[in-house]
Formats: sequence, structure tokens, C-alpha cells
Amino acid sequence: MTDTQTLRLARLINIAALFALLGVLAGSLHLQFGVGEQPCPLCLVQRSAMIGLAVGPMLNLMRGMRASHYALSILAALAGSAGSIRQILLHINDPIGTGYGPAVMGYHLYTWALITFVVGITGIAILLLWNRPFEIQDDGLMSDIRPMRILGLTAMIWVFLDLLIIGFSVLPECGLGMCPDNPDNISGLGDIGGWVLMLVVGVIALGLAFLADGRLIKRRS
Repeated sequence: MTDTQTLRLARLINIAALFALLGVLAGSLHLQFGVGEQPCPLCLVQRSAMIGLAVGPMLNLMRGMRASHYALSILAALAGSAGSIRQILLHINDPIGTGYGPAVMGYHLYTWALITFVVGITGIAILLLWNRPFEIQDDGLMSDIRPMRILGLTAMIWVFLDLLIIGFSVLPECGLGMCPDNPDNISGLGDIGGWVLMLVVGVIALGLAFLADGRLIKRRS
């Protein structure tokens, strides 16, 4: 492959990783805003780690491929794995043994979170064996073709919007103090309403991506 093709493939892998994380976050946010299931403290730790896991790919897209960017994601995944394992062990020792929240395909969300973190760490380790993208002078996503820029910007903005949603939604539940271990449920938007909300966030991210790319083009011209 040429250097351009190598970098484009590496960027596509990072963008795909971001959308995979967004899918996991969409499921947890749908549970909160659609079903009305408020997140517990350990759930918030895992959500924060998901955002941290996205930092590496985002930096790769913005500043170029660097092994140090992947290292940040690994550290976030390790922190998230610790939170997931802690929650799994708590519910294994629970005499009732029902777990926290509903199960998806037989597994609770904190188990799926652990699977996500393990897959993330494994995937990053494999990418670190691919030295060529690190050897090429890479200025980031903005030097690529417009469809690639729009796709990458959409993913990055969507992650940022999810971060805002997670941050602001914590305030009514926790205030400025500790979050309750077993928060009360809220009146959700319903199953369809929750997914519509997630779709709206994605559409907003896409619109902002087009605006951001247009401004970057004007700035360069």
C-alpha cells in the first residue's frame, strides 16, 4: 500500500472504533433516558472510561497516528475494566443474585462493558504491532478527502455530545455530592423515544461536522 492508503486505512479503523464505542454508549444512554434506569456510581465510572477509550482514536484523527495516543486509551480501558470487574463481583456475592439493571442477551451492561474494554485493549495491542502508520508523517484527518473528514468529525463530535449528556445528566441525580448506590428510576421516553433521542444526537453531530468542515475549508483557502 502507498503511504496515503496506509493512513486512510488506519483512520478508517479508528473511526470504526469510535462508532463501535458510540453504539455501546447509545445502549447505556437509551437505558437511562428511554427506560428510565438511572446509572449507579460504578456505571458512571464505566461510561467515563468509555469516553477515555475514545480519546486515543480521536487524537489519532486530529493530530496523526501516535503510539502514545493508543496508550491513553489502554489506560482508560484498564480503569473501566476495574470498575466493571468490581461491579460483577459485587453482584456475584449478592445473595439475591439478580444483578443491577436489565440483561441484554443474557448479560448485564457492566459485563458488556468489560467485554468492550477487553476487546478494546486487544485491538489496540494488535494495532501497535502495525508500525507503518507511526513512521509516516501524518498531519491528521484534515489532510484527507472530504468524505473521510465528515465521517471522522461526526464520530468525534458525537462522542463529545455524549460526554456533555453524561455530565449534565449526573447533576440532577448526584448534585455536588456522592451519587446514590441505588438511584431511583425516572420517567423515561419509552423504548422508541429513547432510540429516537440517540438518533437525534447523531444527526446533530453530522450537521455540526459539515459546519466544522466548511469552516476549515474557508480557513485554508
